[in-house]
Amino acid sequence: MQKYVVPLKAFLTYFGFWLLMCFIDRLIFIASFFNKVDWSDFAIIFRIYYQGLALDLSVTAYICVLPFLVSNIFSFSNRIFKYRFLKIYTFVVLVLFYLITFINLNIYREWGDKISKRAIDAIFEDAFGAFASAGSGPIILPILFLVITIGLCYLLFLYLLKFVRHQPIQLIWVQVIQFILFSFLLFSFIRGGYGKAPINQSRAYFSPISFYNHAAVSTQWSLLREYFTRNQKMRSPYNYFEDSNRAKDLLKPVFYSNPDSSMKILTTDRPNIVLIVLESFVADLIKSMGGQSGVTPHFERLIKRGVLFDQVYAASDRSDKGLIGVFSGFPAQGPESIIKYIDKHEHLPGITQELHQGGYHNSFYHGGQSEFYNMKSYMLTHGVERVVDNYNFNPLTSRTAWGVYDHIVFNKMLEDLNKENQPFFSSIFTLVNHEPFELEGKYKFGRNSNVNKFKSTAYYTDQSINDFIKKAEKEKWYKNTLFIFIADHGHRLPSEKWDISHPNRFHIPMLFYGEVIKPEYRGLKVSNIGNQTDLAATLLNQVNLSVQRYPWSRDLLNSTTSSIAFYNSKDAFGVINSRQMLSYDRVGNLVNFIGNKKYPFAQNDSLVHLAKAYYQLVYEDFMKY
Repeated sequence: MQKYVVPLKAFLTYFGFWLLMCFIDRLIFIASFFNKVDWSDFAIIFRIYYQGLALDLSVTAYICVLPFLVSNIFSFSNRIFKYRFLKIYTFVVLVLFYLITFINLNIYREWGDKISKRAIDAIFEDAFGAFASAGSGPIILPILFLVITIGLCYLLFLYLLKFVRHQPIQLIWVQVIQFILFSFLLFSFIRGGYGKAPINQSRAYFSPISFYNHAAVSTQWSLLREYFTRNQKMRSPYNYFEDSNRAKDLLKPVFYSNPDSSMKILTTDRPNIVLIVLESFVADLIKSMGGQSGVTPHFERLIKRGVLFDQVYAASDRSDKGLIGVFSGFPAQGPESIIKYIDKHEHLPGITQELHQGGYHNSFYHGGQSEFYNMKSYMLTHGVERVVDNYNFNPLTSRTAWGVYDHIVFNKMLEDLNKENQPFFSSIFTLVNHEPFELEGKYKFGRNSNVNKFKSTAYYTDQSINDFIKKAEKEKWYKNTLFIFIADHGHRLPSEKWDISHPNRFHIPMLFYGEVIKPEYRGLKVSNIGNQTDLAATLLNQVNLSVQRYPWSRDLLNSTTSSIAFYNSKDAFGVINSRQMLSYDRVGNLVNFIGNKKYPFAQNDSLVHLAKAYYQLVYEDFMKY
């Protein structure tokens, strides 16, 4: 009888060991973000574990498949081989398992989403920069904790192994029954049951509080799923309306405006244009936009003499999507990013193409590697004649982990513009205000925390902008130049209180500045709610160039443009109007943030349907490109 029980005991012991590892992974995640948990309701912890159990069982079954197959294939051989294989396999998987656990902590802290294929791709694309970002948090203690965790868990495995003896089964029919039984169990756990739909991430969702849902989802399972499911390049995650015409009808009021109602704020139709895309330059850094005082004093001075769009929201949460939002007026695509696919992004419209046809000479500056996120290929296929990046500077030039300091790139840009034919369009994408928030000199607000380092690099960015403008004022081309400032995306800092679902996390400045602005409009604040994507139509209308290729962009200087904005992260999307802010989690199929609790339910439902229509049609366009 024992020879039949031993294999079952071995199977359950090994399976139980990995299930415990999943529990520990979740415990580490919860402990790392303990301030997000309502500890007065301890039952919530039980609920998190209970809701995540199906995904834990699934990932455990995935891990156990290979040892199970090896054990059966070599069931009649010397058990020493099986033990050695099991020890090596378990150690390797433990290292990978907890490496994912600890990398995920920093990614979640910065992005508000768990580790994904997108994050892994970013690491492989620029490993140095990615690990530099991780450097914005403490490094030594997590590495030490990682080593200790792996060591203790492996010792536990070796201890459990002592109580299991894999005895070869001599009867073939018994071996076959065992194989069928265990295969059935593993397959059942992997699939999560035998209903029509296999297990998915929404199985773990149970709360309107996003963090609790994220905690319930197995870190390793969510990453495995992205690698083992079909590419979403041609598969939409936003299938809400069977008839796309219904979605289009819902969106018609959002994109309606009377062309004759657009306000002209410039003294000329052909100004030079300098577009400054500011890394993580959120509204919370600007006092006049409800942010903190003293962080961006020079930007405040520019606001008083420019036209500030103070109710603009970023398209998404990352630079790759923000750049497309700015230059192409194209919204974010949730789990996908169109700039990754050269065959797609080269067919996107780009304001530099319209400007090029309008006689502009175009250039783009960035202190980092322009190949990152395919920025270089995007610019060169969209009418940009000159791309200046990290490689155009002396190797001895001062650099951060991401590239050349912004003030040096600004100086290079200024030098080149003095030789540029007019009219010109020149853009720059800053980088210093990015993790790990590195500065050569003094940190204005200290460096004892990420908040203070972030504020310090934002202060540095503000100073760099001021120096650039002061120098530009001395040049002949200055009086005929429009300067545009816009952030690439929002950020959790400096407030640290906005989750990825909260609209305030996406609130960014957009500022037009320069002597080409008519005197009567200087100091104007435009409070029409809009998107980062609306820059394209707003700018092109000012210089009398066609906006026909930008159906997702609206003119914020048109009084008949609807006051509404949309924002998007990997697993959620939101909508904002003058009376309400809503966020909808597409994975859990639930509203995970409501700004105005008194807003009628029916109108909330209408807003959700509007956002669903918006992103369904955006993704359909993404797939068509």
